[in-house]
Amino acid sequence: MKKTLLFLSAAAAFSLGSCSDNKTAETATLSDGMATTTSSTATTAYTPEAIESRADRIAADMAAKMKFDDATRTKVRTVYVTRGQRLAELQSRYATDTMGMAAARRDVYANADTEMQSVFTDPTQYSAYQASRMDYMDDRYMDDNTMSSSSSDDMTSSELEPGTKIKGDDGSKLKVQADGDVKIKDAEGNKAKMDADDGTVKMKPEEGDKTVIK
Repeated sequence: MKKTLLFLSAAAAFSLGSCSDNKTAETATLSDGMATTTSSTATTAYTPEAIESRADRIAADMAAKMKFDDATRTKVRTVYVTRGQRLAELQSRYATDTMGMAAARRDVYANADTEMQSVFTDPTQYSAYQASRMDYMDDRYMDDNTMSSSSSDDMTSSELEPGTKIKGDDGSKLKVQADGDVKIKDAEGNKAKMDADDGTVKMKPEEGDKTVIK
């Protein structure tokens, strides 16, 4: 289920970036689908100050929801600062590599989950974190309105329905098939597909071997 949500979030952000009429000139090459932004937005979203501020807000929201103490909140904040710093490093490294960015971001989020296990040593508490972890993704706490969670949520519910077809100005494509499977092809010819039934993700680079993630 979590993999499904992540992939749909990726597809939603892909469509936001590809279909924007008033920001075509400013939109950078698709990063990982998780958040397609202009270069200026990406720069300001991952400054040290922005990362620290975002971690403060995420940790505070989580503390309020899960009702843990200040010591735990500080540890949670540290995990999210580290996650933000790692995501910042990816912005330039994978600026034109859609599939590379997607895989790298997935690793960053997985590492954050692992670090949270040392924060929430109580299995019940960690399970509570896992159940709501999607609420605390960086994209949901961006200051720029074009990257807000509400925009992503709206796009997920209204655009990503069976039969949806989206084509970007750069030739990138997104298609939701009748059975709910989601297919994405970026401008470089790299392809990705998520099976709606079991959440299996298949990625096929233009040059290279196919990868299957279950």
